[in-house]
Amino acid sequence: MLDHEYTTKEVFRKNFFNDWRKEMAVEEREVIKSLDKCDFTEIHRYFVDKAAARKVLSREEKQKLKEEAEKLQQEFGYCILDGHQEKIGNFKIEPPGLFRGRGDHPKMGMLKRRITPEDVVINCSRDSKIPEPPAGHQWKEVRSDNTVTWLAAWTESVQNSIKYIMLNPCSKLKGETAWQKFETARRLRGFVDEIRSQYRA
Repeated sequence: MLDHEYTTKEVFRKNFFNDWRKEMAVEEREVIKSLDKCDFTEIHRYFVDKAAARKVLSREEKQKLKEEAEKLQQEFGYCILDGHQEKIGNFKIEPPGLFRGRGDHPKMGMLKRRITPEDVVINCSRDSKIPEPPAGHQWKEVRSDNTVTWLAAWTESVQNSIKYIMLNPCSKLKGETAWQKFETARRLRGFVDEIRSQYRA
């Protein structure tokens, strides 16, 4: 990350240091008072080396990683919707890290905290098997809301926006929704000029 130009921006550095200080122990706060005196090259080198090691994996090692990913996909990547197995869009929650944002975002550099099961709301039907949270944890809430299409939701820590786990875009439900939009557009095609004249008047 040190090789990205945004780490040199004052907003990024200020936000990062403020959030980092909140995570420090009291003794660390007394010692670390300026970001300019901190040297992150060793941590940076660790991640660069880790990325380089992934690139030189043997074919067998890559195949093993692929099989592990497929096993996770089979276990967590599908749900049953109206009696049909449907693929889930992205079943993984983003790991903790530093918020980047787009452009010169005022919150760039802030710490995205780790999401725990206690942050996650599960949405499934009343008669379905509720997914088990990891040992020693519990879900924030389990609800049965059939008016929405998300399967899980949580609030991310930087912008306090709600993030969702949804069905894959090629799922039956998403396809039907897209089809309904196109049908509506097709029906309205003959009325476009009339509608435009009304709101431009």
